[in-house]
Amino acid sequence: MKCQTVIAGIGGQGVLFAAKILTEIARRREVPVLGSQTFGMAQRGGSVTTHLKMGEFESPLICEGDADLLLALDAVEAHRTLPFLRARGKGGAPACVVNAREDAAFPDPRVAGLVADMGIVVHRCNADREALAMKLPLVANLVLLGFASSRPGFPFAYAEVCEATAALSGPHRTTNLEALERGRALSGP
Repeated sequence: MKCQTVIAGIGGQGVLFAAKILTEIARRREVPVLGSQTFGMAQRGGSVTTHLKMGEFESPLICEGDADLLLALDAVEAHRTLPFLRARGKGGAPACVVNAREDAAFPDPRVAGLVADMGIVVHRCNADREALAMKLPLVANLVLLGFASSRPGFPFAYAEVCEATAALSGPHRTTNLEALERGRALSGP
């Protein structure tokens, strides 16, 4: 397995926990993982980005145009990190899984043509709405992961995501697994 993943969001959205889950899946598969985080002003709602390289790689940072997958907990951060995605080619289509409201244009019309030309598959869901329905806004990251794992071409099976989440969740295990299931149940493009 070789997969380069960028996870983007803002401080407090759970970018690092989502990265920890994907790292745990790779560890269980005995796949080497390299990772790097950029925190910025995360404590004040600033950008948080994680790069994860699973497979045989020599450096942890993903260059622009090389990522296979973008998981975005925030639509603005998704637009900011879109340049990391590669164009369609070997290994199938790159994917962007984004937390975006139904009434929000994603991708923005100014870049939608480029995204389509590159062959990037976009999957949108309103993970925030589902998390708020649970009265737990901090589980939107898990809703997004549950949704992502139900999309074609996602490199990790839903069962693997559940197992890794359960192992890392401690006393929040039941709630976190419910958030994954809510995400898996969502339909979307």
